[in-house]
Amino acid sequence: MFERLLKIRYIAIVIVILAVLHAIAFLLLGIKLAFQSYAHVITGGSTEARPGLELLHSLDFLFVSMVLLVLGLGIAKLFLLGPNVEEAGLPIWLRINSISELKVLLWETVLTTLLIAGLPGLVTGLFGDLNWTVLVIPTAILVLALSLYFMKKT
Repeated sequence: MFERLLKIRYIAIVIVILAVLHAIAFLLLGIKLAFQSYAHVITGGSTEARPGLELLHSLDFLFVSMVLLVLGLGIAKLFLLGPNVEEAGLPIWLRINSISELKVLLWETVLTTLLIAGLPGLVTGLFGDLNWTVLVIPTAILVLALSLYFMKKT
């Protein structure tokens, strides 16, 4: 019976494959948007084009891609490769041995992504109407950063 339950762990293969495919899709979207914004910079673009904001949105896609890649590779390391894998060939950030370590790694990656994702709204708000909705993401970043700090402290 227990051996049958262990075979369920191979569902992780589906999760890893989809996470990596999603990461590649977000990477391609980020690259496409970056090239479009570089084209606006080089050609001068129209007065409506805001290449700086487009580049920040491109960074959003790239960081989401990074989060999905970390998630996929972390799940593969934990559930498919197991603890007996030679860790000398792995990058330092992928030397995780538990779900807790993966959670902290993802938490830090999401915080970085939220920081980059919040910048376009904050920049737009500073040049336009700054309202309370622009401050939601910075507040979420502060709460997540404080909770991560207290979690690591214990």
